[in-house]
Amino acid sequence: MLYFHKAGLVFLATPKTGSTAIEHALTPRADMVFQNHPDFKHCMFQRYQWRVEKAILMFTDRVPETVALIRAPEDWLSSWFRFRHGAWLDGKSRSTRGLSFDDFVAGYLDDPQPPFAAVGRQSRFLTHPKTGARVQHIFRYDAMPAFLDYLHARLGDPVTLERRNVSPDWSVTLSSDLRRRLQERFSDDYALYDAALTCAPG
Repeated sequence: MLYFHKAGLVFLATPKTGSTAIEHALTPRADMVFQNHPDFKHCMFQRYQWRVEKAILMFTDRVPETVALIRAPEDWLSSWFRFRHGAWLDGKSRSTRGLSFDDFVAGYLDDPQPPFAAVGRQSRFLTHPKTGARVQHIFRYDAMPAFLDYLHARLGDPVTLERRNVSPDWSVTLSSDLRRRLQERFSDDYALYDAALTCAPG
């Protein structure tokens, strides 16, 4: 999570949406940086409103706007699956070694979810479960140029990203039945992605 005082802007780092690269590029410009431990780096919108926004408002009367990225749900799960396939998780319950993407998604659909598939939900990260409030500016991950244009306009300088903490780059496939079940069970996530920005707001 990054706070830019002059711009009146907070960036909330949705997991698996390039947040490490964004953090690396923007940390020198930020007035407040939550990083390293996932609970800080990936501060959810609900927790931000509950605690962090109140702390910021101790120093300013200007309520910051919020911005974040969202990834297409199936693509987001694919990134988690590939990320957890790494050797650093060998022998641990969160590892996806030896599993297919179908196995991973089937686990994600289970209740309770097995440890290897317990990766949360983008909709829960970006929205408040009680009030229905959400991050004000949500950009699609696949519209990264528009997001960077937005940051340029708000922060005053171009933003260039380097590839950091990326998942292994290999393709996965999902059965049509699991795709249908995923779309039905997590329709809120699909709707949030469908409504996300693909160009900077005018």
